Amino acid sequence: MSIQVSQVKGDVVELIFNPREEDLRVGETLRIQERDSGEGLVVQVVAFRMVTYPSLIQEQLELVIGNAPPLSRELLTYLSEAQETLQEYDASEARNLKIAISKIRKLTGRRWDQWDGWIPIRDVEVTRVSDHELFENCIDDLGNPLHLGQTLRGEPFFIEGHYLEKVNVITGVKGAGKSYLSKVVLLELINAGAPCVVFDLNKEYIHLPKQDVDPHTGEVRTRGILHLKAGENLKLGVRQFGLSPLVTMLTRFGLPDVSAMYFENRMARLLQEAWHMERQGRTPPFIGIQHLIDMAEELEFSQNEGVSAAIRSRLEAARNTGVFADQPGEATSLQAEYDKIRNGGALVIDISSLTNLSRQGFVQAIIDIIREICERELQRGTGCFPFVFFEEAHLYISHNTIGYIVTRSRHLGITCFFVTNMIGGLDETVLRQVDNLFLLYLPFDDDVRHISKSAMVDQETMGSFVKRLRRHHALVLGDVTRQYPVIIKVKELKGIHTAGETQYFFKPKRRQAPQVHTTVPELVVPQALQHDIPEAEHNGVPPDQPPLPLSAPSQPTSEEQMLLARLQARWPDIVTSLRDKSAFLGSVLIAGNPMKLQDQVLSITFTARDAFHRDMLEEPEYRALVEKELSAVLQQPVTIVCHMIT
Repeated sequence: MSIQVSQVKGDVVELIFNPREEDLRVGETLRIQERDSGEGLVVQVVAFRMVTYPSLIQEQLELVIGNAPPLSRELLTYLSEAQETLQEYDASEARNLKIAISKIRKLTGRRWDQWDGWIPIRDVEVTRVSDHELFENCIDDLGNPLHLGQTLRGEPFFIEGHYLEKVNVITGVKGAGKSYLSKVVLLELINAGAPCVVFDLNKEYIHLPKQDVDPHTGEVRTRGILHLKAGENLKLGVRQFGLSPLVTMLTRFGLPDVSAMYFENRMARLLQEAWHMERQGRTPPFIGIQHLIDMAEELEFSQNEGVSAAIRSRLEAARNTGVFADQPGEATSLQAEYDKIRNGGALVIDISSLTNLSRQGFVQAIIDIIREICERELQRGTGCFPFVFFEEAHLYISHNTIGYIVTRSRHLGITCFFVTNMIGGLDETVLRQVDNLFLLYLPFDDDVRHISKSAMVDQETMGSFVKRLRRHHALVLGDVTRQYPVIIKVKELKGIHTAGETQYFFKPKRRQAPQVHTTVPELVVPQALQHDIPEAEHNGVPPDQPPLPLSAPSQPTSEEQMLLARLQARWPDIVTSLRDKSAFLGSVLIAGNPMKLQDQVLSITFTARDAFHRDMLEEPEYRALVEKELSAVLQQPVTIVCHMIT
């Protein structure tokens, strides 16, 4: 028995097949071709269901019984064909038949074409589409191949580097292998001679192969990464940092709007003076963060002592981040570092040691420098534009900055990779502009609906594929596949340390063995000591000793319940008050609910969809602000704990 067409409904084709003869897989591509005309369809399997011919006939009969008209000629013909098929197979074979639910993708021909609604007659032949034909119609080759893995049939899978530009998303649930896939892409780009920049939030990339340079000639012998750690071998002067990122950082540290206005006006004039000196051929003085602190003490930003004190305190906080150079020799020239990897390599910018409050301004400063690098490449006509990887970008980049990167990337030449397992954190601006999706296992409907806003493929196909992906398998979709969904197995990086720096208390003491159900061995007591042990039942309790009762959990007192009720009633006002101090904190706290107050500990619950808000509230800076506000409301010290509810 070959694969047979059962029915066509809209863009869905149901195919009957015997898995003992044709073992199909989700994601497999098939051709349905008329025997007479040669015209046909390209379909892709998205799901399966078990069925036998008798049950299929019963389903058809149920549609026509009752008040429906008599059986149609087509249905009678179909039933007769089914009967003939049943005569060819015994009952056991019929019970094993399956139905493959397939989506219509293309029209066949010399080249695949967009489907226009045409469907074939029943006299068709269903065959597999070879990987070679799939590559010819979906994968372009302009001489820049990047090897990502292999197809489901084991054929090497390459994408064209030209179509990897400009906006890409790599996402999947935690543990699915998204960071591993991003490292595969990164190393392929490095080997192809592309300059890359990685914002490494969790030390995921610092163990990749380092760049090897001949100390005598300066020639790069082996392409690799350069590890730049913020606050150590990566420090910036105030002019390098830039005015806008500096104001952003100080604002995150709580600089009031009035003080920020005075600071920005004076700094703009100071930077303008330095620019004019350079235009005149003179060398402007180096500006360090200490110089700005001295200016604040001398009331150069404002004659108001309160304003100057606010500016000075935030500048001191900025200095404590360690990312500012005090002397010209300490400042890192990111342009010079970029020149080291412009013919292939990666600048891994380690921001793991920065606080949440300082990351946003620092990353914004680096992005501004990257923009200047792109503008220089445009002016020179060299075209060595960077490929920039953002790990969990929404944690340290504002929505406005993300929007700027995405919308301006095509004009500046930047190619972006947004790597995240917090799918809900992906901004819609990114999804609307995305060129390629690299999706790993996504079991949740909410995540599928969110990622489907990219409109790359229908939501049904998206959900069917990403919910069934095995570990280290990925769905590739976008310009690199001409919008055709392709499932691949990501290649193995042999001999390369790809794991991040995860810290554990418990260290493995023996090799992991397969988990099997075992029982606890009985305690063997020496014969000489057995007379001292009272006889015990199987549960370990002597017969003459009653089991200890379980202690009841303590409950909040009536006074604590009254305080909680008052707190819940005033919760919207508390959120508003905290929003005035920190807009971000207000948006975080509004997702929580105060549920229990006991022993001066307030439990705040969050739903599973608000896991990001819970994590942010557990940061020391935000926790301290909330606890201070709540302690003032309740007139007693309060500690908060966050819980997740399903």
